[in-house]
Amino acid sequence: MDSLREKLTLERIKRLKIVLCLTAIYLIVEILAGILTGSLALIADAGHMLADAGGVGLALVATNFTRRPATEKRTYGYYRMEILASLTNSVILLLISAYILYEAYLRIIAPTEVESIPMLTVAAIGLGINLSSMLILKGDHSHHQLRSNKNGEHANSHHDESLNIQGAYLEVLSDTLGSGGVIAASLIIYATGFFLADPIVSIGLAIFMVPRAWKLLNKSIHILMENVPANISQQEIKSALFGVKGVTGVFDLHIWSISSGMNALSVHIVVFSTNSSQRVLQEINSLLENKFRISHSTIQVERYHHDNGSCLR
Repeated sequence: MDSLREKLTLERIKRLKIVLCLTAIYLIVEILAGILTGSLALIADAGHMLADAGGVGLALVATNFTRRPATEKRTYGYYRMEILASLTNSVILLLISAYILYEAYLRIIAPTEVESIPMLTVAAIGLGINLSSMLILKGDHSHHQLRSNKNGEHANSHHDESLNIQGAYLEVLSDTLGSGGVIAASLIIYATGFFLADPIVSIGLAIFMVPRAWKLLNKSIHILMENVPANISQQEIKSALFGVKGVTGVFDLHIWSISSGMNALSVHIVVFSTNSSQRVLQEINSLLENKFRISHSTIQVERYHHDNGSCLR
């Protein structure tokens, strides 16, 4: 199973690298083309390509760094690198969006002539690259599903990694819409000479980028603040712990994320009899992993807790 997992991981890394290279190369081309043609829409779409590169890069970082072993100084390994990169990426995207909105405002006041044919050509190439990247990432997801269905145990071990791939896929999918918007603007300019189509489309692309960047920023801060993961209910876990036979108290329950998709928990459990401690521990660990997908847990079993008032049921 380990060799199969390593093989799938290497295949995933290869596909992500291909998509990242395609995206990065076109990102540079689009920025240069935007400057040369005077198209703000191309530069705005380049911001979306930067978001794509960031999303694919994060997936690649997550896949790569999860393979690195923990050290004495980094007992959780390098998982937080993904979150730091995500935080940086979101801030950059918000700054780019603000710049595009400001520049679009200036161009609406004083319209700038745009070369529509080069703009259309570059946007069409970008659309092709986006569609190719989607096929590559979708191929990885389909391959993963097929292999996981053949081995049920293997499915859970790769769930978080496949979520990274799905996230990158959605990034590229959203940018495909951006490329379509640039193509539409270039056709309007070519057919009518309406140069305001360029800043109008740019505003739409910038506004479309803001929620993605803001959501990414909030998620990064949420994890760095070690808040309870959004998909987990603390009260539900408390109730489930009390449902374990022999548990009479739950204290100091903390739930947080080490990285996206990797949740951890620590708790003090009061039991009726210490003779059942091992059985209670096994049941709790099984419950947390199978029902709540929390595989990193620290559980202290006690016969008595000094703070009886803090026992929450």
